[in-house]
Amino acid sequence: MSEEMSNVLTFSELRKKQKKEDKQEDLVELDDSFLLRVSNYFQQKKQAEGESREYQNARRVLDKIISLREEKIVKKARLSSNTGLSSGEINLLPEEQELFRDIKNSFNSHHDKIDNKIESTEKGLQQETEEQEDEVEETVEASTEEQEDEEGEEDERDVEDGYNIVQITSSVPEFMGTDLEAYGPFDEGDEAEIPEDNAEILVNRGNAEVVK
Repeated sequence: MSEEMSNVLTFSELRKKQKKEDKQEDLVELDDSFLLRVSNYFQQKKQAEGESREYQNARRVLDKIISLREEKIVKKARLSSNTGLSSGEINLLPEEQELFRDIKNSFNSHHDKIDNKIESTEKGLQQETEEQEDEVEETVEASTEEQEDEEGEEDERDVEDGYNIVQITSSVPEFMGTDLEAYGPFDEGDEAEIPEDNAEILVNRGNAEVVK
């Protein structure tokens, strides 16, 4: 039989355990029958003395011990959730085992929710990015096709006999064409359909280039 079981619990012993629990980072090792001995101690004191000062002080000391251990159990459960620390490595009372498991499971569930949220968000962002890239690609393809169509239309333009399409390379003032129609003025980069004779003159002067 252990020393704790063989001896009746005293207020002094309870106070020592509270001080030790307060100073020690890890949970203090307590006999599995600790709470039973405390219960017997309270019962004896209450029967003999009623709710005396010692009884009330002892209750407060026990509350402090339990509170300190609960704080440590929360820390150990969080550590266990991250590292796999087992309950067998912690000085838990039988009555504290379930509390430890419940808190650990809560941390695990919380971590899973965060991981799922992050994974879901990443997938959503990736999908959104892919959709945007597809839209850009479709826009570029449509623009290219439109440009090719326009260029094709330009290439397919019918030029009346006796006329040329020219691109102006330097500005040209308004002039009278051989068909007695007024043309211009033209700026560099403009395109115009003008009589062949006028086109030849502008090309010879370096004012234009024949496109078609």
